[in-house]
Amino acid sequence: MKKIIQIIIGNILMAFAFSTLILDNSIVAGGVSGISTVFHFYTGISISLCVGIINIALFIIGFCFLGKTFAMKTLISTFLFPILLEFFNQQSYLHGLLNDQLLICILGGFLLGLGIGLVLKAGGSTGGFDILALVVEKNFKVPVTLLVNGIDATILVLQISFHSVPEIVYGIMTILITAYMMNYLLSSGKGCVQVLLMSKEIERMKMMILNDMDAGVTLLDGKSGFYGNDTEVVLTILPYRKLPDLKDKIKEIDEKAFIIVSHVEEVSGNGFTYSKEMREASF
Repeated sequence: MKKIIQIIIGNILMAFAFSTLILDNSIVAGGVSGISTVFHFYTGISISLCVGIINIALFIIGFCFLGKTFAMKTLISTFLFPILLEFFNQQSYLHGLLNDQLLICILGGFLLGLGIGLVLKAGGSTGGFDILALVVEKNFKVPVTLLVNGIDATILVLQISFHSVPEIVYGIMTILITAYMMNYLLSSGKGCVQVLLMSKEIERMKMMILNDMDAGVTLLDGKSGFYGNDTEVVLTILPYRKLPDLKDKIKEIDEKAFIIVSHVEEVSGNGFTYSKEMREASF
């Protein structure tokens, strides 16, 4: 149920951004939404109707060539997005809220990327031309990224005839911001710090981290580059809030200790995604 709600929220964000920001300000777009604006310009057919027709056609292709499991992941977005898009198109009070094109570009890309990221992180799929790219890749071994970028580039070219240069530039910026936000959301998690520690007081360091910091420790085998001496390296991962205290305690034990601190996007497993009680019961 949480994943379904997450997929719904993601589609709401995508539909809102595309209707009230992208379409409202004639910014070019890629994917199914972009090709739908091309059909709308030349035929007058509603954009939301075009999106619905193309999504259903791609859904059927995905079902036939990629299987039922993949098709079910795209089911919600296939039907929900065009309905939400038409809903937001009809809400006149939501349109014309912003006049700054750059702000619209940034906010639109942010919301689109956030929406797509939420859908993908919940195990769903936004469908679209990704389905077509996956079918071609499966049968002809052409890289998916090459196909997706090629399709988006073609859609952008098709919109040049009825968009100004600034609208095209802002559209490209929106696509880049969308991709960045989506990738950031998919790679983000429970951020922590990873600390690599080299010292002559390895045993004391290990016990201090285990007992005082309530963090796990892994001992790695290493060798001094200058002297060639065998040594042990302490590796630990802990929340940011514990880092200052850890550094103070390390200096108390060994002022010459060598420390490397790096950011970790996500940590899972014993000690992080399980409660302490569960960890103790599992050993």
